[in-house]
Amino acid sequence: MQLPSPKILIVDDEPDLLEITAAYLEMEGYTAMTAISGAAALELINTTIPDMIISDITMPGMTGFDLFEKIRSNLALQNTPFVFLSGHTDLQHIMAGKELGSDDYLMKPYEPEMLISTIKGKLKRRAQLSESMSLQMDALKNQLIRLVSHEMKTPLTSILGVTEILSQGKENLSPEDFTGFLEMLKTGTVRLNKMVEDFLLVVRIETGELIKEIDGRESYIAPLEVLERFVAGHDETSKRKHLTLEVTVADESPFLLIHPAHFESIVFRLLDNAYNFVKGGGTVRVTSRNEDATYTLSVEDNGNGIPRDKQKNLFQKFYQVNRESQEQQGAGLGLYIARKLAELNKCELGFESEEGKGSTFTLSIPKKTSNVVA
Repeated sequence: MQLPSPKILIVDDEPDLLEITAAYLEMEGYTAMTAISGAAALELINTTIPDMIISDITMPGMTGFDLFEKIRSNLALQNTPFVFLSGHTDLQHIMAGKELGSDDYLMKPYEPEMLISTIKGKLKRRAQLSESMSLQMDALKNQLIRLVSHEMKTPLTSILGVTEILSQGKENLSPEDFTGFLEMLKTGTVRLNKMVEDFLLVVRIETGELIKEIDGRESYIAPLEVLERFVAGHDETSKRKHLTLEVTVADESPFLLIHPAHFESIVFRLLDNAYNFVKGGGTVRVTSRNEDATYTLSVEDNGNGIPRDKQKNLFQKFYQVNRESQEQQGAGLGLYIARKLAELNKCELGFESEEGKGSTFTLSIPKKTSNVVA
């Protein structure tokens, strides 16, 4: 089956040039679309989406620069190659065209071979980008399928099973069994709720909505109190895995340049990550360093560590280390969100890890040295 020929839209207020260029493109196997003005081009695009646009700059009414900005404001055309073909040979016009973000700038009179070469190159690049995006979307789709089929299905199955048992009446259940089933319901519900909250937070981060909170990011923060809240909520996990949490953090409230809720979210996620990966009977250590311009909090575990070939992907969305062999019970968003929150607050989040020995994550936060209180 023969593929349709690429559609090239040529916009110019010179009818003769339009006719000659269109004829040449047709000879080369392209489908030529012509418009004698920017307004005519937009009207034509409403019915037929071109694969590439070549436009003059100086035209009556709407200029080529105006047309470019309108094209780029259309979501359906944002990745469509746009090349200026103009009689302006001065540096000012060339720079203006390139600074707008156009894909290229050709000058009249043009060499037909150069025009065709430019078209081939831009269409090839567009195809490469489209293929790359398709592969990324396939990978994301597979991640979401895995997430829904396991991470969400597991707690749902538990909840449905327990509710089925409880719906038959509790007369045949001992008080211990009844309490145990209620705990299973709570665990499954909490797990699902955390996933949903993480998804919503990712949406807020990636749409730019969360950055609105950054205006009020300066605050006195007591890291020790944040750690105490984490410990209070994870006491059962510590007992079940026989974990030891060692905290060497001063009881102080430095004035940090980070939103308080974001600080707590980052710290909780780093500790959750450590709790997930530390071995049974292992230790998680939290230390701090309060310097003149920076406050640093480190979370260290003596878990399995991260293989070197996996480390570059650690902060990617949905990524989990050795997911097949280690049950982590999460969506793979914790470290991704932690890194994004740190970046939004102009903080640094890094890590060091050695396979078989453990990992250390370090959060560095700028502070106002003139406003530190004990």
